[in-house]
Amino acid sequence: MFRSACRLLIVVSAALPLMSFSMKTAENTRGSGPLYDVRGAFVAARPEIPAALIAGTDRRIDAAIRATVRSMSLPRAILTVRITRAGGLPILFGRRHEARVTVDATSVTTGERIASATFTVSTTVFGKDNGGEDALAARIADRVAAEFKLDGGRQTTIASALAGR
Repeated sequence: MFRSACRLLIVVSAALPLMSFSMKTAENTRGSGPLYDVRGAFVAARPEIPAALIAGTDRRIDAAIRATVRSMSLPRAILTVRITRAGGLPILFGRRHEARVTVDATSVTTGERIASATFTVSTTVFGKDNGGEDALAARIADRVAAEFKLDGGRQTTIASALAGR
């Protein structure tokens, strides 16, 4: 009896971690939605938002826009990125930074807003608090690049480099 209970415990403990993994299928992936030819971006924020966060976000989003090449003709748009709230909380070994961001896409031809998104981005910086705004700016730019399918916004990691081969 004890031996069968041990076997059952081993099977369950081996099966639980494996059940947490899932393969992406066409049903699991995010809907493609409309695609735009983003021509530029403007990053704005209130005066209490750190200037390093605004400048870093602007620099990274502009780099992602310049790296994106579209092979087909798409509706042209300009992005307005507003950082409405930014702050940090001390944690045990570092600091957790968080920002609330609103992105509006405006049509170049008509001037009307064609898309809008609001999201919260957070990152944790361990150790001393130098680089928190830079890490948060990278997370904001990565999220904007992912939403509008821009290239060059994300840094390559070993896992993504192997997946792209």
